[in-house]
Amino acid sequence: MRTLLAQPRMRLYFLGNTLSTIGDYALWLASGVWVKELTGSTAQAGLCMLSLILGTLLSPVTGYLVDRTRRKPLLMATNAVTGLAVLALTQVHGPADVWLIYAVMFVNGLAVSLTDSAMTALLPAMVEPEQLGAANGLSQALTQGQRLITPALGIGLLTAFGGGAVAAIDAASFAAGLLCWAFVRVDDPRPESDRVSRLAQTTAGFRFLLRTPSLRQLSTTLFVGLFVAGMFETLGFAVVTVGLHRAPTWMGVLVTAMGVSGILGGLLVGALIKPLGPGRLTALGLALCGAGALAFAAPLTAVVLVGSLCMGFALPCIIVGSMTAIQLSTPKDLLGRVSGADIFLTTCGQALGMATGSALITAVFYRDIAYAAAALLAVSALYLVTRREQREAPPTTEEQGAAEPATEPVATEPATEPVTPGAPLPAESRG
Repeated sequence: MRTLLAQPRMRLYFLGNTLSTIGDYALWLASGVWVKELTGSTAQAGLCMLSLILGTLLSPVTGYLVDRTRRKPLLMATNAVTGLAVLALTQVHGPADVWLIYAVMFVNGLAVSLTDSAMTALLPAMVEPEQLGAANGLSQALTQGQRLITPALGIGLLTAFGGGAVAAIDAASFAAGLLCWAFVRVDDPRPESDRVSRLAQTTAGFRFLLRTPSLRQLSTTLFVGLFVAGMFETLGFAVVTVGLHRAPTWMGVLVTAMGVSGILGGLLVGALIKPLGPGRLTALGLALCGAGALAFAAPLTAVVLVGSLCMGFALPCIIVGSMTAIQLSTPKDLLGRVSGADIFLTTCGQALGMATGSALITAVFYRDIAYAAAALLAVSALYLVTRREQREAPPTTEEQGAAEPATEPVATEPATEPVTPGAPLPAESRG
């Protein structure tokens, strides 16, 4: 990690990412409360998160864009456009203007999917392969640290100065991210054009995930892990109020515990990924998350706190393991689309888990849901750790060149010019 921070461009990379996301998290948390204050409707407040998720679900399209343009200018343009869009929230003054909040949240979701794919694709060009795990881990540690301060920042600004102040802070954070990226030097050549249909290019990330055994296994288990995480968005309140007989606000204690252990996990995964490998690191995270789910079923404060610590530590293991595997195994010209496909699957898993948790909590006792979640996570971890592909080093991009082509020729191409089997897409130059 010291080696990473000794590089000026990596310091700018982490600083820019941290500053831009601080404003985002503050706005996301404040937006629902803001809409609730303006309209008095809890249902309308919930539409803020739905708008964000809908924007994120366009990640296959943004992944295609990441692979078809230079990634650094795309990141800078995204920061600039999103920052200007956020400033539109300063014009929200009453219930009739709430649609602006939904629109900006949608744009934020779109920007998140684009920047995540672009940064995932750029990071392998900025660090050596053996440093990818540590770089991804440090990004996760910084993310978890932000989540400890952004609730107070977002809600505090909203209460003291109104939603416009939160929007101004978010816009300033995008400007700071743009400034940092302006000074980052990275090998980012213009991509070459190819002769395949746009539909085939856009879906190439999904096809690559499906036909690569190690990534297919990781994506499947990651979907399960995020599904359970989504369930605990609702289940956590039942644990606090029904199991521990405490006020709903005590949920903040569990979130803080998860954040602290998440920081520790992010700092340690760089060392853990070397002996374990990305696949088994992900399996360790799933197993710890399952232990946390089991602990949540106990009506004891100390045990539930230990469960929160386990879950917080588990998340960087799961995310860094799967992300590093993608970066090591995917040809650089496909990284944006494969990352976009992965974001789509995990977002769907988390959204489905949130809906399932909300539906089940009214009909099923929370402990039974926790037991089922723990069993599902244990089976996923066991499945992953017993796969031969996860015990081996991830295939290199050169080895992936021997795989079937990521895109197919358009039907109008003459039969005398077939695509060479295994030929990678045109070369071009996260966290």
